[in-house]
Amino acid sequence: MTAVLTEPAPGSPWRTPGLAALFTASTTARLANEAARVAIVLLVLARTSSPALAGTVVGALALPALLTGPVLGAWLDRTRRRRVVFVANQLLLLVVLVALLAVTGRAPSYVVVLLGLLAGITVPVLTGGFTGLIAPLVPQPFLRRAYGAEATSYNLAGVVGPAAAGALAAAASPEVAVGATAAVSFLALLAVLRVPMPSSPVDPDRGSLGRSVLDGLRLLMTNPALRSVTVATTVSFTGMGALPVVFPLLAEEVGQQAAAGGALFSAFALGALAGSTVLAARQTRTDPMRMAFLGITGLAVAFAAVAAAPTFLVAVALVAVAGAMEGPTLASTLAVRAAHSPADMQTQVVTTAASLKFGGFALGSALTGLVVAQHGVRVGLLALAGLQVLALLLGWAARSTHGDR
Repeated sequence: MTAVLTEPAPGSPWRTPGLAALFTASTTARLANEAARVAIVLLVLARTSSPALAGTVVGALALPALLTGPVLGAWLDRTRRRRVVFVANQLLLLVVLVALLAVTGRAPSYVVVLLGLLAGITVPVLTGGFTGLIAPLVPQPFLRRAYGAEATSYNLAGVVGPAAAGALAAAASPEVAVGATAAVSFLALLAVLRVPMPSSPVDPDRGSLGRSVLDGLRLLMTNPALRSVTVATTVSFTGMGALPVVFPLLAEEVGQQAAAGGALFSAFALGALAGSTVLAARQTRTDPMRMAFLGITGLAVAFAAVAAAPTFLVAVALVAVAGAMEGPTLASTLAVRAAHSPADMQTQVVTTAASLKFGGFALGSALTGLVVAQHGVRVGLLALAGLQVLALLLGWAARSTHGDR
């Protein structure tokens, strides 16, 4: 059913009907997802002492989005039943968290991995799904402020979720952290039920869903700027897949409990928030593509330094610096996509590119678990830094590749 909206009071975007409910739901859902990544790793490490399994499970949470992201993005732009997938996302995470509490350390490892895969099917809802609801709900004069609040939603979840999961695991147990994350997911489910879901009438001339998906992939491959930034950020994010594995183990390496890894996640998110804020507050003449590549360069240097951190406080400080590099990288990437995507494909380009990054993240998590199990956490961090260098090389090569249309 299409929501019927009234005009908000002048200068007051938060009086737009449904906007507060939307951000309550999106922030709570993202909070549960961010906390789950840390809580699950701590649970697996505590019950199995296997970094390889911990990395594989976190990778499994992200892997399905590689396939479902483009499809869900195109489908959400066309369907009259958007709420179904939003509800399914929260139910899947809730069920999987409860199941992991029951089977981790008792059932075979493949069962734990399969549960991770199940929870990851609808993860793209947290990116393009909620973001795609803003424009239908918010009048044009307030859109920029609404998208600013959307960025804050991501950053808030990225700061609070991991820190809360780590703190609960340290003060009580990983089981308590997982249980609390399940409770937050349930609250997000209740919040989703209150969000207006404007439907998008299907244009019969748009063609099939499969055609829409292929059009989005074709655009990413044939446009030089989009191809370059997509290749670079996907490889970079493959390295970022190491973070859920290396942060708890790095905390142990420098004399803390594994649960202190949540503080490292929060330091990274706070750094990213600061970097994005500085970029937004200042006019810069630096081309967005160049800024994105400079940010990836900074990530390579910062994580190489993190690998040599002698104490926990030094590690926290260096991770915050790495986050400050990631913030401008993300903001600049979004600017490149907006500048080079047709107006009627903006959402699909974001969800498709995000799905590729999720796939890279999943691969990075799984491979890092294996590397760390064999060679230790500091080698895993050096591998993360090395992937940033590879991202730079492949990204520049992709921009200069011929055969564009």
